[in-house]
Amino acid sequence: LSSCVIFRFAQLIGIFAYWIISRYAHGIPYTAVLFITGAMMGYYSDHSYGNAIVESMKQWLGINGEVIILTFLPGLLFLDSYNINVHLFIQSFWQLVVFAFPMVLGGTYLTALVAYYFFPYGWSFDLCMTFGSILAATDPVAVAVLLNELGAPSRLKIHISGESLMNDGSAVVFYHIFSSRFFYELGIKGFGEAIGWARGFALFFRLAFGGACIGLAFGVGLVTILFNLNRRLSVEENVVQVTSTITVAYLAFYVSEILAGCSGIISVLFCGVTTKAFGETLLNNTALTTDFWHITEHLLNTTLFCLGGAVWGGITSKSDWIYLACLYVAVIMIRVFLVFSFFPLTSRIGISQNWQEALFMSYGGLRGTVGVSLALLLSAQIYEQTDDESVSEETREAYRIYVDKLFAFSGGIAFLTLLVNGPTSAILLKNLGLVTPSETRLNVVKNYEQHMKINTLVEYMNLISKKRFEHVDFGVIREHVSPLQNITREEVKIAAESFKLKYPDKTPNFANLVPYLFPNESQLALTSEASTLLSFSDRSRSEPITLTRQPSKRVRETVYDYKTPLDRLAVLEQRLIFIDLLRREYLRQLDVSELDSRGFIPYSLLQSLEVAKSAASNGLPLCDWAASQAVSDSFTRRGDKLLHAYRVGRNGGDHDFHVIRTQVLQALSFIQAHRASQKTFKAEFASVNSNSLTLAAKAVLDESKDQVAKAESAINNFDVDDVSAIKSQYVCQILLYKSAHYFENLARRGLMTEKEATEYLYQYDLELRKLRLQSELKTEIRLLNNRISPELQPPGFGPTTIAVLSTIISEEDSSENHA
Repeated sequence: LSSCVIFRFAQLIGIFAYWIISRYAHGIPYTAVLFITGAMMGYYSDHSYGNAIVESMKQWLGINGEVIILTFLPGLLFLDSYNINVHLFIQSFWQLVVFAFPMVLGGTYLTALVAYYFFPYGWSFDLCMTFGSILAATDPVAVAVLLNELGAPSRLKIHISGESLMNDGSAVVFYHIFSSRFFYELGIKGFGEAIGWARGFALFFRLAFGGACIGLAFGVGLVTILFNLNRRLSVEENVVQVTSTITVAYLAFYVSEILAGCSGIISVLFCGVTTKAFGETLLNNTALTTDFWHITEHLLNTTLFCLGGAVWGGITSKSDWIYLACLYVAVIMIRVFLVFSFFPLTSRIGISQNWQEALFMSYGGLRGTVGVSLALLLSAQIYEQTDDESVSEETREAYRIYVDKLFAFSGGIAFLTLLVNGPTSAILLKNLGLVTPSETRLNVVKNYEQHMKINTLVEYMNLISKKRFEHVDFGVIREHVSPLQNITREEVKIAAESFKLKYPDKTPNFANLVPYLFPNESQLALTSEASTLLSFSDRSRSEPITLTRQPSKRVRETVYDYKTPLDRLAVLEQRLIFIDLLRREYLRQLDVSELDSRGFIPYSLLQSLEVAKSAASNGLPLCDWAASQAVSDSFTRRGDKLLHAYRVGRNGGDHDFHVIRTQVLQALSFIQAHRASQKTFKAEFASVNSNSLTLAAKAVLDESKDQVAKAESAINNFDVDDVSAIKSQYVCQILLYKSAHYFENLARRGLMTEKEATEYLYQYDLELRKLRLQSELKTEIRLLNNRISPELQPPGFGPTTIAVLSTIISEEDSSENHA
């Protein structure tokens, strides 16, 4: 049980680290923060005793080294190999072979020379070669994320990711060879082997080609399993498919590494590539598989780098820092030398390469997962084997110091490359012109923005075609929704045409829009264009003047079958079904952001369904409106008050108005859910031939209409101006989320890079934050100034407080406009 403490603690640290990085330090790699956090944990554990975290860490460091490798590497490498572009991988295969084998061997040898002649630790040459093989493995995680964000060329992506996967395997092969020679120096029987040149070449080919063959075999086996698990509608079978991928990945590594004595990393690589090539279309739920592997990768990376940092922090001494800095410079120089030494060859084979890409590869060769894992493996193996009684105390102490120093330098290089090279790679990438958007690309993005603007206008028209939003103030919309701030008459015409194609049965009310499009026209002298829009929105007319209207399908009127007697059991069953429809509608509203998930309203609405379902099971009619109000009056109101105070910050806001706003938004979502559910209920329960509904269905629909009437009555109890303002702000929220979702979909479909989409999403996130603050402060000031007399003002909101709030908001507006 105690061995799980470090795992859980590492994940908790990872959560806080991600939150800080994503909000305040986007350029710093996540793994670098975890490594330095783990180093602080290691330093603390080295000076503390009896702590559960310390004991858990010691248990992890004391486990068998092969278990460490088997725990982390298969889960981390399978997703990378599966995500690779198979077509480019095949085309650039011989380039990747050059990157992975001759370059890795050269890097291993040159790094060994630096360690052998520069370090004053008395390392043997075999230990130096082992050290060189550990530093030869590159980790593309941070750089790969950067390349995807900035939209780097596909050729550079495959060179970075393909080289990393291939040289991970080759580095482990060389590690096995040279670590065996180093272990042989201890003189422990059965530990290590004096491998000569001939034996070394034979072992190399066995590890590399044997691992590739085993990986291909397991890849074919996994494809066969996926082919036979073909019931796409079975949720359980989809889960079994995902389970089979991780099972085969770990089994392939275990069979190759432990049983067959081959390279487990190369086996997982070829297993993943084979699965991607032939099994991608066989996955029943691609999103489920991808999400599962991303979660697995995140958990393993978090634990590995925390653990590696903990070991590193406990053994690094002050005297090592100068040597570490020198080694870091040497590693970068060796990398540059090797990449450009092989450049005449790599630029002429495969998919070729230019000097800018070669320079970036030289600088972007970060160290990480495999290097840290191998260093942990070496440390665990030496500590385990030197416990043997045949090893003298002097030898035991010397060799443990050797591996401690080696891990200190390996972890330090991983940390420095992640912390220095990772964040600065973006600058180099841009300066080399590898991600400079062309004029054509800028025009494409600009065109996306225009389409988004029209799409937002169409969604606005859809909203104002609904009775609950037909009188929203377009001035509020224009103030808070940036895509609609500078719309033209021509854009409105185009959006209106698109609207009629998309929603042929709806007619928007443009009465609040026309004054902003034609500000200099009086109501009696509107231009012909304004008249066109007004006539288009006139509910008394069936045809607009100039816009083409698509013919709509005639909807048969719903009738009720009064001949069939009322079935009480049918009423009970259909009432429960209607409650399930309401639940799905609330979840739909959450999914499309019509319902704010960061608040009290979703909780009250969903909980009201639980109460209503319990009542319906006992034969009672629908009562979800009363249930939602009961939930609202419960202890959760205090939590909502705290959430409101957190959102508006030090100003505090007016909680009374916040309650009004919450109740209005709650009622709007409630009414929308019931009306949408009524429509679905009628469509599904009506007779196919006569379009008639039974009296049981009529009873459920009548109960729903009664609930809607109660919610509408609650809205009518509030001031009309307050409700109008709240509705306008609610429409702003929906439109901003719609605009953000438009760019999210473009990025998901590969039409925009993550970097391009993120710029727009960040802008809309700021607008939503500003909208939330102003909706809870500006409207309150209007309420306090205009509608509450001084003697009735709540405590803490006198004239002085109101003036302060007004000043704060004015300053915020002016600073934002200035920015």
